[in-house]
Amino acid sequence: MRQFTMTVLLALVAAVAFTSARSAADGPKKAEAKSENKLVGTWKLVSAKYGGNEITFPEGTTTLKHVTPTQFMWAFYDKDGKVGAALGGPYTLMGDKYEETPEYGVGDVLEPLKGKPQSFEWKVESNKWYHNGKLSSGLTIEEVWERVQKK
Repeated sequence: MRQFTMTVLLALVAAVAFTSARSAADGPKKAEAKSENKLVGTWKLVSAKYGGNEITFPEGTTTLKHVTPTQFMWAFYDKDGKVGAALGGPYTLMGDKYEETPEYGVGDVLEPLKGKPQSFEWKVESNKWYHNGKLSSGLTIEEVWERVQKK
């Protein structure tokens, strides 16, 4: 029985080693693949109109939006790093249409939007993302985000 257990254990170790080596070999190929999704990255909100009214951001506050190939997440925080609001979930792109469906968040912003698709038109020009549409609540949004560059 002990020899059987040792044989099974060695087979498992060999399988893990083979799988790890194979994954490592596949890794660079996947890393080299370029995403056609221009939104993937980190963005900083630089201007916004809500309901047609230009918004002035309180001094020392920042809103960042992180976009992965399948998810979005934005957070609004103050100079001390304290998050006042955040929202995230999956999104889809189809041509110039961008649709977010918030699933989680912090602050009063989550409840009226949770689980409801939010539809926008978008375009990226240079390092700016123009994001316009109407929330499911009826509020119109015109936002300009700027890509955060690596330091």
